[in-house]
Amino acid sequence: MDSFTHFDRKGISRMVDISEKEETQRTALVRGSISMKGETFNAIRSGNIYKGDVLAVAKVAGIMAAKKTPDLIPMCHPLNLTDVALNFIFIEEESRIEIEARVKIVGRTGVEMEGLVAVGAAAMTIYDMCKAVDKGMVISDICLAEKRGGKSGTYRRKDEDVSGRIVAVNRSDRKGIPKSNVKEGLLKENWGLEGDAHAGDWERQISIFPLEALKKVPPQIMAQIEEGDYSENITTVGISPEDLKKGSRWGINEAIIEILHVGKDSFKNKGRSYIVSREGRFGKVLRGGKIRVGDEIRIIQ
Repeated sequence: MDSFTHFDRKGISRMVDISEKEETQRTALVRGSISMKGETFNAIRSGNIYKGDVLAVAKVAGIMAAKKTPDLIPMCHPLNLTDVALNFIFIEEESRIEIEARVKIVGRTGVEMEGLVAVGAAAMTIYDMCKAVDKGMVISDICLAEKRGGKSGTYRRKDEDVSGRIVAVNRSDRKGIPKSNVKEGLLKENWGLEGDAHAGDWERQISIFPLEALKKVPPQIMAQIEEGDYSENITTVGISPEDLKKGSRWGINEAIIEILHVGKDSFKNKGRSYIVSREGRFGKVLRGGKIRVGDEIRIIQ
């Protein structure tokens, strides 16, 4: 077991000396959630809480709290944070809001505590603004999901394990023509891949195709398909199609995608349409971000 660095050899608490450490880019990704009544959930989402825009205030609270972490946690170092980003994801079927903080720095120590404090402050702010109508809200599951940088390298929770990677980012500027691999792009929240003709405010704004699904294609059909005929917005490798079920969510860098449909309403009998109609994945962009060929993909449980 690693030793506790905040105690000296006599067991006396101390601030760790980081003066000899190398400056590196460090990031921390922290998640948490707050559950509530359905009425409270809907009021927050529609902006009908009388105190104001709950999530806007919670976001500011989280950012401010991250910057104040050394004032709250005794042995934390004062840090010159380079970025603090707070995001909120509505989980309608559970009347729950997931809170996510991503904190960055170029420095000699990590920013895990800043992320944890940010999520905690954001959750408590939501509670404070809504407690008049729902005192039974529950804040839970605040944890470090991922950290990068420093001597110890990368850490991920088991439910944040990398499951695959992107092998193509495909786009077409009008419908009815094959998509071309542009190798990188920008996912826009509740819209899709920027510049793609199929993007928009609907339930199939982003399309995904796992190469592993090709194993399900009969040889006589596969002979009709040329490489690239199955090019949806994102082509992946390393993920089992069975893991890409309806309702699953992906993390790609800072972006989050939710799969809402597997296949299409009607099956086709040949060529590209055969395989996409059965094995294509379609959904929405819950949070935007840049993606490129080679990026890791996480299946978020």
